Amino acid sequence: MRANIKIGLANMLPPALLAFFNHIIAKLTGNAQFPNLPMSLVDMTALSVSLQAAITAAIDGSSTDRAHRNAVVLQVQDVLRVTADYVRAECDGDAELLTTSGFPLAKQPESHTEVGIPKNVRADATDVSGEVKLLWGRTVAARMFRIEQATSDPTLGVTTWNTAGQVSRQRFIVTGLEPYKSYWFRIVALGIDKEGLPSDVVLGRPA
Repeated sequence: MRANIKIGLANMLPPALLAFFNHIIAKLTGNAQFPNLPMSLVDMTALSVSLQAAITAAIDGSSTDRAHRNAVVLQVQDVLRVTADYVRAECDGDAELLTTSGFPLAKQPESHTEVGIPKNVRADATDVSGEVKLLWGRTVAARMFRIEQATSDPTLGVTTWNTAGQVSRQRFIVTGLEPYKSYWFRIVALGIDKEGLPSDVVLGRPA
């Protein structure tokens, strides 16, 4: 899986932004992996000095001083964003190279080797004729669920399973059924790139 970096500037206060900016400058200085930075290290260092001065002036300064600090903060944020984009392009998903830039790696989604089997499947008639409501529990690594139905008892021989629907939640209402007729249902959990085994089969009869 390709790695990525994050910058997380949204809730970063000016002093923290300054420290982060100086960290990135230090990590990029002398780093041969990034020879064509969108802003030179000399200009980045000068901008860092400007931010430090603006932060100090705004502490007990006027509204004009605070407005100037905020303007410099926006400049630094823009430089960090374009620098992060450049780093991503140069590293092409290589985690080891990305970390040399000083930017933190983005958290990788948790991977699962196996998709679980839906448990506690229930099939209940609703107040609407021709409907059966299916419910089941949480399932490991499931992103979606495929609902399968049959019109013959699978314990008595070969059964044809048809897809009744696909949902991301743990419930589904099957419609258009023949009232009082027996139907059999099972749920299959779908992961990122594979699917699990079918759940236990349940019997449902619509009203």
